[in-house]
Amino acid sequence: MSAPVEFRARLLGEKYCVIPWSSLDYNVDAGGYVVPFTREQIESAQHSSISELTSDDGVPARDQAYAHYGVEPYWQ
Repeated sequence: MSAPVEFRARLLGEKYCVIPWSSLDYNVDAGGYVVPFTREQIESAQHSSISELTSDDGVPARDQAYAHYGVEPYWQ
């Protein structure tokens, strides 16, 4: 499983990147989910529209995200 995360940049409009679901950790003090990735890792990930990320049932985006972040795929 993976979660699309919105990324806003001034001239780019709304773009999303995929984060492996197992990497999300809800932090009460932060008031939301936190991930063990650096800002640079997230910024260098593939960013696409939500329709691009969900094409082919989201499998290509999911596979790319797990590889990019070095997270072991749960399906293997």
